[in-house]
Formats: sequence, C-alpha cells, structure tokens
Amino acid sequence: YRSISCLTVPLQTRRVLGVLQLRNAQDPETGEIVPFGAYQQLVAESLASQAAVALQNRRLRRREASLLRYKRELEIGRKIQSTFLPDELLQPPGWEIAARFFAAREVAGDFYDVFAAPGGRIALAVADVCDKGVVAAMFMALLRSLLRAFVQQHYFRSGESRVWTKLQRDARLAHMDTGALLNTIRLTNAYIAGNHGETHIFATLFFAILDPESGAMIYANCGHPPPVLCSTDGSEQRLMPTGPAIGLLPDAEFKVEHALFDPGDLLFAYTDGVTEARNAEGEMFGEQRLAALRESCTGESAEDLLVAIEAALRDFIAGAEPSDDVTMLAVKRGPI
Repeated sequence: YRSISCLTVPLQTRRVLGVLQLRNAQDPETGEIVPFGAYQQLVAESLASQAAVALQNRRLRRREASLLRYKRELEIGRKIQSTFLPDELLQPPGWEIAARFFAAREVAGDFYDVFAAPGGRIALAVADVCDKGVVAAMFMALLRSLLRAFVQQHYFRSGESRVWTKLQRDARLAHMDTGALLNTIRLTNAYIAGNHGETHIFATLFFAILDPESGAMIYANCGHPPPVLCSTDGSEQRLMPTGPAIGLLPDAEFKVEHALFDPGDLLFAYTDGVTEARNAEGEMFGEQRLAALRESCTGESAEDLLVAIEAALRDFIAGAEPSDDVTMLAVKRGPI
C-alpha cells in the first residue's frame, strides 16, 4: 500500500481535537489514483466539522458526569462533616452558649465544639485549619477527634484516681486540672506533627475547660486570634496565644492560662474568616468593626451578639464570593 494522494482536515471546535485524513482518491472511470479536488475538500471539511462537534459533545458529557459525581461526593462529605459539629449546644444552668458556622466551600477547615467533660465541666473549642476544601475538612475531623479522646482520657483518669475533700475540691476548681489540658494539647500536637508533618498543614486552636459552678476557666491558645472576655462595664480581656499552631513542631512548648467569668461576662471566640471577610472592592471587615459591634452589644445575650455580627457581615460582603470559612462561639455567664 502506497500513499499517493492525501487530504487532511482538522477536527476543530475552539481547539484542534484531531484530524480527518483521506488517502488515494480514485478516478471513478479509470480507477487511477488522482489528487483530491475542491469538491472532495468541501465534503471532508463538512464531515470533519460534524465529527468535531460530536466529539466535543461526548467530551462535555463525560466531564459533566465526572463533575456531578464529584459534587455528590462533596455533598456526602458536607453531610459527614456536619455530624462533627454539635447538634445542640450545652446550656449549663446560669449560662448561655451560642455558635455560628459558615463554610466558604462545600466542606470547611473551621470547626467549633462544645462538649461535656468529666466533673461537670464544659470543653470549648474553636479551630481554623490553614488549608481549604476536602484536605482541610479531613484534618479538621482528625483534630476534633483527638481533642475529644485525649480530654476524656486525662480527665477521667484524674477523676477516678483521687477522692477530694471539700478543701481539696476548692483547690481543684482554682487550678482546674491544668496538667490534663496541657497533656491533651501536647499529645494532639505531637500526633499530628509526627504523623502528618509532611502535609505541611497546621491549625490554630483555642481550647478551654470551663467550670460553670465557679466561673473558672483554663485555656490554651495555639496561635489562634485572641478570644475576647467582655465585662459588663465595657472592659475587655484578650486571651493571647500561649503556644504555636497545632501541627507545626512535634516538640512545641505550650502553656495553660486562667480566666474567670464574673456574672454578666461574655467570651467571644472566632476564626479569622470574620475579620478577613472581604466585600466586592476587596476591603476587609477588620478588627475595628468587630470591636464596635461587641461594644454595641454590651449587656446583650450571646445569641444577640452573634446575630448582630452575622447581619453586619452579610451587609458588608453584599453578595461577594466568600473568601474564608466563618466560625464564632459566644459563652455568657448570667447574673447570680
């Protein structure tokens, strides 16, 4: 077989998908191989155009099917992730706890948690994974599970190992088992940094143990935006970082600090998605707007504060694409 005459036409939509190639045109009378003529070229170009459209449509259908499958998987991931957030927030007598969570994508790296710890205490967590999307969501699930497991392990051990007298119990309330909380943070950090350090993903974390009876709270702030403890007189205490973000260094040093709720005090913890929310012009919401909202809500309930901030964020963004996940947690002690 020898190629004597050849006609090659591109299969082209917006880009070349391939070619339609014809070889060895024959004279219908003599059967002699002759060059392709203008008519054969027009016919070949028409066929190539139809073939290119058919191929492109098939590619688009395959891509659509792949995107729909990916969307279904993300929806399943979103539903699974939602189970990691508390269905209902604990409301100890004399206290109010409220929260908000808005994901910038189908799944998120932010999370908050409120759960019962042994001895009638309440564990509080707000965290922000440095990445976005599915990877951040998986990291979030791991971090949340480790915190719960280590807290319950250490506090159950401390609760079962000793019988407290009234004087010792008062001392325990003052110290609030700082060793158990510190070990929880250290072990969580060591596990993530030691086993997943190659991913270079880390998380900022505010984690606290609250005693509702006394109003005492111990906390570790691992590189997280400082939560604010607001008093009824308008003064504020910022709970500054006590160590680096979780997952950066296996042997990182952390400290545990104390805070005390007086009647009417409110704790506001949040992720940087609040202050770094951007409007259509690229302007950030900022700390000043957030501080003004806290000041205007002095004396209001925890839920009222979050409603006001949520409304202000919505008005500020005004339909712009979310740039980051938004998580807020407010804890208020009622009057005695």
